Amino acid sequence: MLTSHNMLSLLEAKGMQANALALEAQQTFPPFTPSPTDDMNTIMYKAGQRSVVEWLIERMENNDG
Repeated sequence: MLTSHNMLSLLEAKGMQANALALEAQQTFPPFTPSPTDDMNTIMYKAGQRSVVEWLIERMENNDG
């Protein structure tokens, strides 16, 4: 069984990893502004990628408080 200090250290490490993952996701899948030349499949695919990033960020923000 982990002591409270060890548990806190583990949770802090997990939090830092989650923040790094969210930052990497934001950089990998930035907001996408479609142009008239983009086909609908590309627009929908990129919108889906970004919606996952936004869900991840919202989930992390709601769990912090």
